[in-house]
Formats: sequence, C-alpha cells, structure tokens
Amino acid sequence: MNTIQHFYRYYLACILLPLLLVACSPKISRDSILRVGTTGDYPPLTSLDTLTGKFSGEDINMALALAKHLGKKAVFVKTTWKTLSEDLLANKFDLAMGGISINAARAKTFNFSSPLLLDRKVAVFRLSDQSRFRDFKSIDQPDVRVIENIGGTNEAFARLHIRQANLQVIADNQQVFKALLNKTADVMFTDETEAKYQQTKHPELSWLRLDENISPPYAKAIMYAKKDTLLLQKVNRWLKVKPKVTEGTPYRK
Repeated sequence: MNTIQHFYRYYLACILLPLLLVACSPKISRDSILRVGTTGDYPPLTSLDTLTGKFSGEDINMALALAKHLGKKAVFVKTTWKTLSEDLLANKFDLAMGGISINAARAKTFNFSSPLLLDRKVAVFRLSDQSRFRDFKSIDQPDVRVIENIGGTNEAFARLHIRQANLQVIADNQQVFKALLNKTADVMFTDETEAKYQQTKHPELSWLRLDENISPPYAKAIMYAKKDTLLLQKVNRWLKVKPKVTEGTPYRK
C-alpha cells in the first residue's frame, strides 16, 4: 500500500503538477506585444549596444511610452536601412521607428504617423576643411571623397545630386563618421539631427546646411504597413497630446 501511495505522490509531483503550472501560467499573447523595427545606428534617435543587445535613444523611449499607452510590451527588432521596407512588408514588426524620413517612394507603400521631427540633409566633414567646403558646388568636385551608408535616404540623396565627386557606399552607418575622422573620406550627407549629435561627440567634425533648393526640409515619422490603419489612428491620437514638432528638434516625451 505504501508503495502505491508513493507512486501516486511521485506521479502528481513530477507529471501532473508541472502540467497544471504550465496550463495556469500567464502567456504572452501576440496581441500584448508591440514589435518595433529599428536600425540601432542612428543616434540620438536609436542606438544598439552590441554587448548587451539593448536599444536606447529618443525614439526608443517614445516606443516604450507608446507601448505602455497601448497596454502592450515593446519588443525591438533589429533591421537595417537597406532591408527596412522589405522587413516591414514581411511583417517582421508592427511599425518602424528611429529617424525614418517620409519620402514619395516610401509613401506609396507605407503609412506614416503625424510628423515627429522636421529635418534636412546637411554635409558633414572635418573641422579643418571648413574653408574648403563652403557650399554644395565646392563639395561636388573630382578630388572629393563622399561616403554614405547603404540603403537609406543619405545614399539616395548623394546619388541624386553628386555629379563629379567620388561616392563610396558602405554597410555600417557608424563607420562613416570614423572614415571622416580617419581621413579615408571627406564628406558625408546626413540629417541635421545626426550631424549635430555627432559634432557634440566629435568636436573635430563640422557640418554645413545646404541650399534649400537641394535640401528642402522634410518630416520624420513612424512607418506602418498600409493595412494597419487602426494602429495608425491610435498612435496619432496619442501624439496629439505630445509637444508640437519643431524644426531640428527631435520628439521628447
């Protein structure tokens, strides 16, 4: 009799109890998660610490606040500028954030939130070259080496406007600034937001605001798939109670 009792106790402890715990434990459902695609290479808006795997930045903080408002948990998904659109279309995340510019090509395929930031393209170069680069014409010369990261609006801007300068395109956005500092490249075109941030980190860099005919202001926003109109409406309602967009100033909670 004791043997049978011990068997039943063992059965309950080792078999049934774990099954009951699993059945009763809270599950993380797909509806409780907000998947946020971000590149992690565009400070001060999105940065990825490769050692910890954690994202930080202005847009990361905003995503966390947005997820909390929606009653969800923010889960960040690493993407790249080259695969950003492709990954969103493949439903790898619910929305994309982190310095994403609104342009005609993206607007054909995706929806955008109300603007978070007004920005424009500027030229970044070494401080020692300030007298050399006074305007776009002085940059677009055969002896000038322009460098850009692949797949984003920086590369698109350079390809559209550069006629004489040498253009090099690389995969890592953060390596672009190292190339300028190491004197393996001369100029990069990027957003004013990023240029100002990089200058605070590297005082040996300078930047030049280009003529508005070449570089008109444009908006940055959250990007969604066309089908996610309900999410778009919820986010835009939430954004209405946030500070108004100002030129050259990223969103802050």
